[in-house]
Amino acid sequence: MQNVETSEIFHTSAYLVGSSSSESASDLREVLQRRLAQYYASSGRDVDELPGDASLEDVQLATAKAALNVVELLQNKWARDSSSDVTEAKARDAQNPPGAGPSPADDAVGTRDMAQLRTLISIVFKWAVDPLLARVVAAIPTRTAPRIHGGAKIIDLTGAPDNYATLTSYMNRFQRLLLPDGVNSPLTRTIITSTVLVRHLADLLRPCITLGWLPKSLSTDSVHTLDALRPLVIYLLSILPASQTIAALGSILSDAPSSLPYVRKSCGFLLSKQLLRQEGVAGLLAVVFGEEDVSGDDAPLEKLEHVGRLLSALPANMKPEEYYGVIIPRLISMLSADPRMVPQAHKRAVAFSLSRMFAADSSSGSSGFVSSILLPILHLPFLRPTPVFSDDNDAHEVMTPVASLITLQTLLTNADPSPTFVSSLLTPIIPPLYAVLFELETTKTSDPTAKESVKGFLATWGRLVGASEGIETLWRIVDGEGGEWQTDVAGNLTRAEKSNRASSLALFTPDDLRRAQESGEFDVDSNLLNLRPDPVRFSRYLKSIERTDISSELFVRLLEAYREVKSDPEADPLRTLLYLQLIVQMQTQLSSDGSSAGILSKPGHMLSFIKHALDSATSPNSGLTQKPVQRTENGLRMEDLRIVPEEEEGLEDTDSDDEESDSHLGEAGDQEMVVTAVNLLLSILEANPDLSARSAPILNDIFSLLEPLAKDAPDALRPLAREARMVMTARLASTSAPSSKARAKRTDDEESAQETYQKALKLLQDPLLPVRAHGLLLLRQLVAARRSQSGALGAPALDRALVPAILAIFLQSVQDDDSYMFLNAVQGLAAMVDGFGRDVLRGLVGVYVDGLDGIGGSALTQQDVDMRTRVGEALGQVIRRCGGALAAYVDVLVPPLFGVVRTAHFPTTLRTSAISLLAQSVQTSALAILPYTVDLSGAMIDLLQVETVPVARRQATSSEPSKKGGTGAATIDPQATSTNTKLPPLRRAALHFLSLLIRAWISQVYDSAGAEEVPFAPDVVRRAKNTLGYVAGTDEDGVVRAMAREALEGLEQLECAMVGL
Repeated sequence: MQNVETSEIFHTSAYLVGSSSSESASDLREVLQRRLAQYYASSGRDVDELPGDASLEDVQLATAKAALNVVELLQNKWARDSSSDVTEAKARDAQNPPGAGPSPADDAVGTRDMAQLRTLISIVFKWAVDPLLARVVAAIPTRTAPRIHGGAKIIDLTGAPDNYATLTSYMNRFQRLLLPDGVNSPLTRTIITSTVLVRHLADLLRPCITLGWLPKSLSTDSVHTLDALRPLVIYLLSILPASQTIAALGSILSDAPSSLPYVRKSCGFLLSKQLLRQEGVAGLLAVVFGEEDVSGDDAPLEKLEHVGRLLSALPANMKPEEYYGVIIPRLISMLSADPRMVPQAHKRAVAFSLSRMFAADSSSGSSGFVSSILLPILHLPFLRPTPVFSDDNDAHEVMTPVASLITLQTLLTNADPSPTFVSSLLTPIIPPLYAVLFELETTKTSDPTAKESVKGFLATWGRLVGASEGIETLWRIVDGEGGEWQTDVAGNLTRAEKSNRASSLALFTPDDLRRAQESGEFDVDSNLLNLRPDPVRFSRYLKSIERTDISSELFVRLLEAYREVKSDPEADPLRTLLYLQLIVQMQTQLSSDGSSAGILSKPGHMLSFIKHALDSATSPNSGLTQKPVQRTENGLRMEDLRIVPEEEEGLEDTDSDDEESDSHLGEAGDQEMVVTAVNLLLSILEANPDLSARSAPILNDIFSLLEPLAKDAPDALRPLAREARMVMTARLASTSAPSSKARAKRTDDEESAQETYQKALKLLQDPLLPVRAHGLLLLRQLVAARRSQSGALGAPALDRALVPAILAIFLQSVQDDDSYMFLNAVQGLAAMVDGFGRDVLRGLVGVYVDGLDGIGGSALTQQDVDMRTRVGEALGQVIRRCGGALAAYVDVLVPPLFGVVRTAHFPTTLRTSAISLLAQSVQTSALAILPYTVDLSGAMIDLLQVETVPVARRQATSSEPSKKGGTGAATIDPQATSTNTKLPPLRRAALHFLSLLIRAWISQVYDSAGAEEVPFAPDVVRRAKNTLGYVAGTDEDGVVRAMAREALEGLEQLECAMVGL
């Protein structure tokens, strides 16, 4: 049953709230006056006289005063009842938080009485406290009041003093209502206390802050600072839940009058103090996102920004490192907490706030307090070995790698999508994260969620990081800075101080071999030596991030590192193998698809590396290019002067073998690097069809550096250098398009020829040999002379501006080791002479006789000789095709060829080839070379006289049999650059020339039926017979003797023909 006194209080106070159903709605002032009269009449209290002209505000203030009296009666009554049972009070203290629930004496209060009580308390604040505060605020000056001199005082005749006194009394009464024993005493646990603190905390704190924190400079005689209210505010804020106090302070902060900035400042200070409480951040989030927590909706941006501003606001008189040192660890703990304990909206707000703090910290140019606190918390679990704790409490204080992964995942998922923020968070720990991913992927029992999370981190970072920062970070992975990681069945990750892994080949038994073969562990891409990082996986990751700028720079850096360790004899062989495998895998995976993400799509730095590698290879000390052997003018070699056999050298010093082997190893390393550079060049050219010397001038330098390699390099390198020069020549030719005016004047045939030309150039750049050969075939058909309908030959339908480029292509192809390629090139050169005449022929002859003047011919290499002999084959075809028209070209052909024959320092092979070409000219048209017959025939007779080797001399110079068996004379010099003229091929060529010349003039004599046209004088014939007879009888070579007898017989027939027999 309800207490009688309490029932009477509720009955009489019902008049104040208008609970009578007979009350009619008329003028509010009259209604309130009537309620007051009924209340005082029912309660037997003295009536507060109101003037007849009292305003509505006065009546409302009187009603609020009466309502506060009722509230005080009930509070005192329930406080006495609750204090009568100390035991029950202690039990309530243990079960109910401060001010959160009623006492046992309140349990009998009904629902209607509770509603009536809440209405009474609301009347007090709405009709008394709020109006009085508004009047007092209006009386507070907005700036410091000036001093009045001379003892004069300003007397306030308004109601401000009365309003201030009344408001002060109300605040004191509320303080006694809640804390009857003063500040720092327990709150009175009643329904009234709970209602005031839960429903009207902001209404209570607002006047307390306004009066309690009033600056002395703004105080007046009417309104002065009420210091006694400060302890009340501080005490209430310290014992109430943070969510409740933050909500109240936030309401005050949003409604604070703009004319009193100190109220906002004081409220912000108190709010920051609440945020620094242990549950302060959680309380703020609970207040702001209360609706989202109930509905499950996403947090709106406005609320996220509001929370970010509150958490980023630095409290006054507090250092940044102190504030952030408290607030950031609490924010991080909320991100790593169980999702069931922290709502999703709260985590998103925390992540958003951290990103805003970090952005503001970076843009302000300060000392980076946020990053210095935030980043170590997240990074240290990955950067140092995982500690082992014996106490669980210590383990909870340190963030584990798994917890850091979860925190990073939540932070990056909910924060602002800022590349700077993502890069700052992930860049320092990318090497450990990559090592963690490798461990998770190679462990079958690893957590798939953690694996996908780490993959996401690496992919996001790779797409957002800057190029230079990304290259340096990835190089740290190559250097093995990620550490060694282990995972267990429970999903825990630990970083070990040292590697505990044994090599996969450490204990390899026959059974292991059989199982490895069956499981495919011996695959080409398998990592048997446990290289870190795994080349296949690392290249696959680079391909997945699609960052050509990073991959290209990293590829060049790997090439440079590989070259350095290759030249270092003390380098770790596993490190060398790692660089090589990474280079191979990057070439395979990042350049095979031809996409824009390939490393070859941006070749600028790689071309610089190629130029540097080739420059080093072609230097005088590289040893990759063959140096021509110096010879004397009479053909004597330095080896001929050797007394001690070459095999006996170096026996005195046994260490010379080691030094020689080291030098060979160095040369092999240089050759391997140059082969890699040339292969890379070919790949770049294939991947970039538009790349040429016009768009990349560095290709001009590379083209020049490839020339000595194409001639003098080892067999493994020379074909690659030639192919590269061929592709670059074709590429440059394909980009040398005629001008627009020239294109406008083309005929249909020229347009078709231009299309064929471009097609041929494209085929010549293909890596497949048959395709390149088909390109040469198209060029040969393109430059061949056209036959008109009348049967006459005409010039090809091709722009003559393209002729030099085609000639260069054929000359490059002539050097190819493949017979199909160089034979097509030879035929192409011959076809060019047919199509374009003397100019092309003059160019071919110039290539053939280059170095005739001076001593250039003495420095020819074997490759030079090979190329010139192949050009000679083309000249031979040209001579045969000329037929009777050879006379038109004889002045271009014969004098240079005769000069080669007469040049002693030219290799004998070329001199023999030149005599053969002259003989072919005689066979084709003897009349064409009539002006040169006397000189040529005399030169051949002189050559036979000088260079013949009688048998007696050979026996004298070879007194001992050869060690390799046999005493026969050598017929061929194994070195093509030899200038030894005593070998038989030179004499054979001269005899062949004389035989053809004599035979041709025999036919000419018989055809002309006269001897006056024979160009041979009698003394020349006599001298020739003597020389040929001597050679036929004494020369050491049997073939030479037989050919001399045939020539001698020809001379006899010529004499008979001249006399008419």
